[in-house]
Amino acid sequence: MEFTKENMRFYIFMRCKLGDSAKLIHETLQTVFGDCACSYQIVCRWVKEFNEGKESLSHCPRPGRPKSCVNEQTIASIKKDIDEDPHISVRELSDTNGLSYGTVYTFITEHHSPYEKGMCPMYTPFVNG
Repeated sequence: MEFTKENMRFYIFMRCKLGDSAKLIHETLQTVFGDCACSYQIVCRWVKEFNEGKESLSHCPRPGRPKSCVNEQTIASIKKDIDEDPHISVRELSDTNGLSYGTVYTFITEHHSPYEKGMCPMYTPFVNG
């Protein structure tokens, strides 16, 4: 049987209902699962939430932009902008595409091959503040 995050949360939930402390729950998880057990901080957070009345084992949705904001449409848009203006700055790309400066910079430097069709192999993004 695979012990998933939900299983771990259920175990924490049950032990909370029995009145066990976060420290005791974490020690038991470490004894059974070793390095695969969740951290003490995570156990404390879930114990706190369960003691405050939470009964769901899933996370609540968080506000803000999802982590995976770079999708195929965004990638195509950035490539199109670079093709149209090879001297475009990272700041202009971030403003145009509604992404953070860091996201665009990471995409260009780590994920975008300068040897693709139509790109100059010496393309280096213009970094401005």
